[in-house]
Amino acid sequence: MKILSVRLQNLNSLRGEWLIDFRQPPFDQSSIFAITGPTGAGKTTVLDAICLALYHQTPRLKTSPTSNELMTRNTSECLAEVEFEVAGTGYRAFWSQRRARGQSDGNLQPAKTELATLDGSILTDKTSDKLRLITEITGLDFGRFTKSMLLAQGGFAAFLNAAANERAELLEELTGTDIYGRISIQVFEDCREQKNQLELLQAKAGAVDLLSIEQQQTISNQLQSVTQQLTAQQKAVSQQRQLLHWREQLTMAEQAMQRAQSALQQAEHNSQQHQAELNRLNNWQPASKLAPLYHAMQLQQQQRAQCSAEQQQLAEQLARSQQQQAQLLWQGVQCVQQQQQQASRQRQQQHEQQQRLVQQQQQLQQQQQALEQQLHPLQAKLAKVDLPQLRQQQQRQRERQFQLQQLQQHLMQQQKWQQRAATIQQQLQHNDAALSPVSAELVTLRQHYKLLQDQLSDRKQLLRQQQLIMQLAEHRQRLQPDQPCPLCGATEHPAVAEYQQLRSDQTEQQLQHTEAELARTQQRGEELNKQQAALQAEQRQLQQQFSQLQAELAELDTQITAQLKEHSAGEIEQLLLTAASQVEHSTQHIQQLEQQQQQCQQLTAQLQTLAQQLADNQHQQQLAQQKLQRTDEQQAELQRQYQQWQQQWQALQQAEPTRSTAAISLDDIKHQVQQLQQHMQQWQGQQQVLARQQVQLDTSLQQAMSQWQQALKASNFSDEAAFKAALLSDSELSALQQLQQQLQQAEVAAKTTVADWQQRYQALASQQLTPQSAPQLQATLQQLEQQLQQCSTQQGQLQQQLSSDAQRRAGQQQLLAEISQRQQQFELWQRLNSLIGSADGAKYRRFAQGLTLQQLIVLANRQLELLHNRYQLARHSDAELELVVVDTWQADSIRDTKTLSGGESFLVSLALALALSDLVSSKTRIDSLFLDEGFGTLDADTLDSALNALDNLNASGKMIGIISHVEALKQRVALQIKVQKQQGLGYSTLQITS
Repeated sequence: MKILSVRLQNLNSLRGEWLIDFRQPPFDQSSIFAITGPTGAGKTTVLDAICLALYHQTPRLKTSPTSNELMTRNTSECLAEVEFEVAGTGYRAFWSQRRARGQSDGNLQPAKTELATLDGSILTDKTSDKLRLITEITGLDFGRFTKSMLLAQGGFAAFLNAAANERAELLEELTGTDIYGRISIQVFEDCREQKNQLELLQAKAGAVDLLSIEQQQTISNQLQSVTQQLTAQQKAVSQQRQLLHWREQLTMAEQAMQRAQSALQQAEHNSQQHQAELNRLNNWQPASKLAPLYHAMQLQQQQRAQCSAEQQQLAEQLARSQQQQAQLLWQGVQCVQQQQQQASRQRQQQHEQQQRLVQQQQQLQQQQQALEQQLHPLQAKLAKVDLPQLRQQQQRQRERQFQLQQLQQHLMQQQKWQQRAATIQQQLQHNDAALSPVSAELVTLRQHYKLLQDQLSDRKQLLRQQQLIMQLAEHRQRLQPDQPCPLCGATEHPAVAEYQQLRSDQTEQQLQHTEAELARTQQRGEELNKQQAALQAEQRQLQQQFSQLQAELAELDTQITAQLKEHSAGEIEQLLLTAASQVEHSTQHIQQLEQQQQQCQQLTAQLQTLAQQLADNQHQQQLAQQKLQRTDEQQAELQRQYQQWQQQWQALQQAEPTRSTAAISLDDIKHQVQQLQQHMQQWQGQQQVLARQQVQLDTSLQQAMSQWQQALKASNFSDEAAFKAALLSDSELSALQQLQQQLQQAEVAAKTTVADWQQRYQALASQQLTPQSAPQLQATLQQLEQQLQQCSTQQGQLQQQLSSDAQRRAGQQQLLAEISQRQQQFELWQRLNSLIGSADGAKYRRFAQGLTLQQLIVLANRQLELLHNRYQLARHSDAELELVVVDTWQADSIRDTKTLSGGESFLVSLALALALSDLVSSKTRIDSLFLDEGFGTLDADTLDSALNALDNLNASGKMIGIISHVEALKQRVALQIKVQKQQGLGYSTLQITS
């Protein structure tokens, strides 16, 4: 992998956009260069840009959608782009991030990423896919990249002089070989688990208790005998139950027959009690035959009475109508007199109204002249004023005043929000302080919880083993000295005494104590989790409020800045007072003009109203003249009608009607008189019809009475009262008929039930199965059932013994097969454990680390041949992870690494660093190296040796970049990327010199 170019913008102190192209002069003439500059100028930012473009993070910082500490302060976007080459193919990796609205205080937007080939083909623009493709193409993830291309040289000097255990940890960290230690521990634990399971199965198989052949035969014979007894006993119980059932049926039939006879007697008694009601039903039948004649006579009587009532009613109506006719005529005369009087009064009123209208006309004309004199001066004054223009000026003044007031409100709001932001920031700091101990305690609790779980698992396993050993106490008691064990065949039993003393009480107490402590730890952890979640939620909410408030403050600052460009704060206050005064003055002036304009409009409206009143007054005079003429005509007509009504009244004066003073119009009186005469004619016709009907009804009534009297004499009733007493209403008749039907049905049903139970009783009594009573039969049945239960229980026990023995035999066979399989597995795991297994993982880890160290020494020696051919590295003969130096100039003498001088130690350490770079990047060729440490502590001679070594390394084709501020290195390396600080600004610039 070779870096071709680096482009960056607004990263750390490097503000603006910068491009370093290693394919262009002067880099194409020299492959070694230095990145120089004072401390803190931003030399490492170039390497940060490479990491950021490839892996979206740096060795020092990471980015996120809400946090980016790499972006230069007071900027709104940043980017990093790297072009690199792998196996002859060029690629371009891009990363950028910006803030919302292009503002430096805007919210961070999601980062944009891209991976493409140099010919323009885009491979992906998704972050996850890009990281995966970078790893696949280069063979390096972020960790291996920072250990193979970005070398911190001083760290490898520590590796050279480290102790064996520290060197092992460094190897694991740098090469990722810690998995071998975990494999070793897992193999050890799995082997131990296999052994425990095998021992547990063997103990279970030895604890199985089986029946002998003689015991099986004896139990089978007993089971056969008990089964025969059970069959005979079941037959006896069945027979006894049949006898008891016969006796119970006979007793029940006798009792039911007695109840049926009692019910029959009760039904007959009920019939006798209701005999009076039944006699009424019998008397109703002859009475129902006479009822039609009686009803016909009553109907004729009712019709005759109705006809007489209608005749009387018609006579009364005719009399009232004659009286009403006289009264209406009298009212007509009065009405005509009233109309004549009203017409006279109306003519007088109309004459007076006409005079008032003439006077009102003169007054309106005088008012019109006075209003015109007031209106003309006002109209002339208003014509000289441009009122709309004054309103526009007032509106502009108000808008200006509103803008100034709004600016003043913005300033007050800015101060309020700043105070609120400070309060929220204090709350955030307080929450951070409260959250830190909670998080720390949670970490401690989780570690303690895991330790307790491991202890609980071990103690449960130990308790199960102890309980299993104690369960085998009976079998241990059977063991005899020098006699083989039935399970394993051993003749010696050394652990018998130890197992007999074994007790599980202490282990159970420890287990309970551990469980209680685990529960307390879990409860405390849950409380802390809730507390942490609450604090984190509050923290997020406060952070969101703070971010939102910052965004609002930024927008408010922008508005205030734009408004403050025109005036200062003092000018704004003075302008507010002036604008308020101007608005108030213009408002008063406009109000005066508007009042005058309104007064002018009122006068104009009054003139229009007077003109309309004059026109209306003239029209009313004309109408009054016309009404006066019509009144004279009506008065003449009323005089004629009065004479006509007077004549009619004198014709009816003999009836002497009651005079009424009701106010009715003359037309209504005429209409009522006509209707009344028509009704009187109709009623007279109806009166004649009713007289003829009455004659016919008298004849029919005589015939009906004669028929009724003849039928009553021929019946069994003595008189009409006896006949009426025998009649029944519909409800009474229905109730009596229902009662008769119920009594008859109850008596028939009772007789039928008595006959049925008598027949059933005689049939059961004729069988005569046993003379014993029901209690005697029940007692015998209970004895037989108890004997049957005993036989059934004995049979179940014997069957259970045989079934259990069969199950135990089958389980033992399965256990033996499982033991054989487990034994084979355990032997495999035991062989593997003897090779690489260990409780702490050291066995396999040391072996793997030794191989890794050996490969690292081979690669380092290759580098030493290029750097300095005097020294070679080798493993210590007595320690796997110890390093020694072979001095080839001193007959291959062995030297300790701590005896090397500073320059020699630097060369050996650099060789180790380069070798580890090759080891970590075994899948990819590394053609670019960046060294970012170690040169500042070297003396002049050592630095000279190191640079000579790097020159030799450069000859192998690698591009080497050195980050340092050492002056001697600046003199030796002509090609430099200088990072220069700008005085007082906090920013730096890049300059390439050769």
